[in-house]
This record gives sequence, structure tokens and C-alpha cells, in this order.
Amino acid sequence: MLPRAWLLWASLLLLAGPAQACPVGCDCFVQEVFCSDEELAAIPPDIPPHATNIIFVETSFTTLGTRAFSGSPNLTKLVFLNTQLCHFGPEAFGGLPGLEDLEITGSAFSNLSADIFSGLGLLGKFTLNFNKLEALPEDLFMHLSALESLQLQGNRLQTLPERLFRPLTQLKSLDLAQNRLAQLPEGLFHPLTSLQSLKLSNNALSGLPQAVFGRLGSLRELFLDSNALSELPPAVFSRLLSLETLWLQRNALGHLPPTVFSALGNLTFLNLQGNTLRTLPAGLFALMPHLAGLSLSHNQLDTVPEDAFANLSSLTSLTLSHNAITHLPASIFRDLGELVKLYLGSNNLTALHPALFQNLSKLELLSLSRNQLTTLPQGIFDTNDNLFNVALHGNPWQCDCHLAYLFSWLRQYSDRFFNIQTYCAGPAYLKGQVVPALQEEQLVCPVARDRFGFLAPGLDDREPGASWDLAVEGEVAPSRCTYSNPEGTVMLACDEARCRWLHLQLSPRQGSPGLAYNASAEWDLRSGCGSVRVTVSIQALGP
Repeated sequence: MLPRAWLLWASLLLLAGPAQACPVGCDCFVQEVFCSDEELAAIPPDIPPHATNIIFVETSFTTLGTRAFSGSPNLTKLVFLNTQLCHFGPEAFGGLPGLEDLEITGSAFSNLSADIFSGLGLLGKFTLNFNKLEALPEDLFMHLSALESLQLQGNRLQTLPERLFRPLTQLKSLDLAQNRLAQLPEGLFHPLTSLQSLKLSNNALSGLPQAVFGRLGSLRELFLDSNALSELPPAVFSRLLSLETLWLQRNALGHLPPTVFSALGNLTFLNLQGNTLRTLPAGLFALMPHLAGLSLSHNQLDTVPEDAFANLSSLTSLTLSHNAITHLPASIFRDLGELVKLYLGSNNLTALHPALFQNLSKLELLSLSRNQLTTLPQGIFDTNDNLFNVALHGNPWQCDCHLAYLFSWLRQYSDRFFNIQTYCAGPAYLKGQVVPALQEEQLVCPVARDRFGFLAPGLDDREPGASWDLAVEGEVAPSRCTYSNPEGTVMLACDEARCRWLHLQLSPRQGSPGLAYNASAEWDLRSGCGSVRVTVSIQALGP
């Protein structure tokens, strides 16, 4: 399939209009030639000699003979996209001493030989993506010592000769992603002392030799994601002193050596998402003062050490979502003064310490979704003045007096939030209600037992005779009283001035069809504030 960028480029050329006579099946634009005729069965013999760029797209010729472009000695760029090319003659690109960029993408050839590319002493960029290469000869690049970029993505390579890259001392970018590499020779990358970017994503690597990256002192980005790595040698990254980004996500790492990242003092981004980590060794990230982004999501962490993120004073994004974390130490984020985004969703958190986010004055985004939180402590967001995006959905929020702080905070900053899906899971009569839409009078807590010995009404469905486990300290203050009957079917909330809220649980009249209710009833409701009689008359008959 033709890449979108090339389609856009071709469209712009066509809009410009041809500048001169051109080979059949091609369009010529000053020094560029664009050939996209599916019936083009051979290299056109009449390509303008002054052409510098030639692009072939979805053509049908299969063979490139010896010195196929000898009539175009000024070529600097030559591209084959989604063609049927599968055979190359010796010195197929001979006579092109000024060629700087050669791309053959989406063709069907499975092997190459060094003599095909002889004479390309100035070639700086070589792209062989998404072909069917199964193996590369050791001397393939012997004539290409000026290469700075080599792209071999999306082939079928299973192994590489140890001396393959020996001539490429100027190489800065190497892409081996989406192949079938299961192992790497220890000295494979040793000649690449100028390399800055190495992509090994989406292969089948299950391990790495200790010294495989030992001479890549200029490397800035390393992609090892989507392999089968189950462990890392302790010193595998010890010589990567210039490394800035490291991608290790979607592997099978179950543990990490404590010193595996200790030499990465310039690292700014580390992705460990999608492994099987259960714990983090003490001091794992301690020597990364410039780390700005860290992802540990989709692992199996159930606890995080208190000093796990100590000294990460430059961290702006931390992702801990999709783990099994049940508890976070109160000071775990104390050093993260620059943190802007914090993802804690999809864990097993049941409670948060009031000071957990105290030092995060720059925090803007916080995800607490899909945990087991029933309430949030008083003042937990009081120092987070820049917090404007909070995800709270998927928690079993108990909408009683303990949720008053969160309710008030959401109301106070309602202009910051959109579609806050914060629903009550209890008590039963508020289940499914949106927290910010409640009335403050509804957030009441029953007493465990009042002075008259009556049990408080239940906040969820319990079997008759079940005991109540209520997080209530002391007696309800006289300024806010919750009256109830022993059965827990009637609740009345009052303050000093008046009673504002009544909850009444109606029961069908026995022996009556449909939804028939008692026409009237009286209750003596009691609490620590005293007693009150409530009389209600209702008649509601079903069809």
C-alpha cells in the first residue's frame, strides 16, 4: 500500500504540471521523474539525463539489469515503492556515483548480494523496508561506508552475521524492527560507534548478550519493545551514557536488576509498560535526575516502595495504571515537584493518605478511575491548584457524610470538569446518582447506635440480623441529626433550623396485586438528638 506521504508528494507534482517530454508511463517535473504506470514493464530508456530524483510506484517490471540507470548519471535519489522488483543484476546501480538516497520498499526479493551496490560511495540513506529478506550476506555493505541511515524494517530476518555492519562506522540510524530476530551476536553493533538511534522493536528476542551495546556511546534512543525479553543482564546498558529514551514495553520482564539503569544519567523517558513486574528494586531509578516520563502500567505491581521515585525531580509524567496496587505510602510522591500527569487508574486502591498529593503543586491530570475507593480524605486536593482533569469513574463511592469533601471540591471547581462520571455505589437509595448532582443534605451518616439503643439504617442491602460496620466516630453532632427507625426503612436528616431530607422505603402490601402500598403509616424515629414522629399517607396502585 502506498504511504500517504508519497501520495501527497505525487499529487503536488501532478498539480505542478509536466515541464517537458517524458517517458511513456511517467511524469517529469524539472529534475524529478515520477513513474506510476502498472503496465510499465521495464526501466524507460529515455529518462531525461539531467534528472536527479526518480520514483517508481506500483510498476510491473521485475528485473533491474546491470547499470540500469547509466543514462542518468546525475541521480541523487532513487525510490521503488510497491513494485514487482525481485531480481538484480551485478552493479545494478553502477554508474551512479552521486546517488545519496536509495529506497526499495514493498517488493518481493528475498536475498541480495554486495556486487549489486558497488560504486555507491556517497550513498547516505539506504531503505529496504517491508520486503521479504530472509538473510543478509556478511559483505552486503562493504561498498557503502558512507551510510548514515539504514532501514531494514518489516522483513523476515532471523539472524544477522556478526561482521555485517563492520564497514558502517558513520551510521547514525539503524532500524531492524518487525523482523524475526531471536538472538543478536555480541559483537554485531560494535563497529557502530556513531549510532544514535537503534530500533529492534517487534522481534523475537528472548535475551541480550551482556556487551551487545557496549560500544554505542553515542546512542540516544533504543527501542527493545514488543520482544520476548524475560531478563536483562545487569550491565547491558552500562555504556549507554548518552541514552535519552529507552523503550522496553510489551516484553516478559518479571524482575529487574537493581543497577540495570544506574548508568543512564541522561535518560529522559523510560517505558516498562506491559511486562510482568511484581516489585521494584530499591534505588532502581535513583540515578536518573533528568527522567521526565516513566511508564509502569500493565504490570503486576501490588506494592510500590516508599523511595521508588526518590530524586526524580524532573519527572513530569508517571503512569502506574493497570496494576494491582492496594496501598501507596504517604510520601511516595514527595520529590515529584514537577509532576504534571499522574495515572493511578485500574488498581486496587481502597484508601488514600490525606498528604499523598501534597507536594504536587504542578499536577494537572490525575486518574483514579477503576479502583476500590469509597471516599477521599479531607483536604487531599487542597495544594493542587492546577488540577483540572480528574478521572474518578469506576469506584464504589459511598455517598454519605465522609464524601462531603469530594462533593464540595467537585462543586467548587465544576467549571474545570466535563462529563465527570462519579456515581454513587451506596447507600442503596442513592445508587447510580451522580455525585456533583446531589444535595448536600443527602450526604448523611447514620450513627452506629444512638442513646436509645436503636440500630442505624443500612446503607446497602443486608440480610436481616446482619451486623453493621460503620466508620463513624462518636455521636452525630447536635447541628446535624439523622433520625431513623430500627428497621432502617425510614431516615430523616435535620439540622438546627429544620429537617430537609426524608428517605422512605416503601414495601408492597401483602396479598395485593401489582404495586399497591399502604395508604398511611406512622413512625417514631430516634437518634442522639432526640425523637420525632413522622406520619406519611401515600396511595399508589399499579395497573
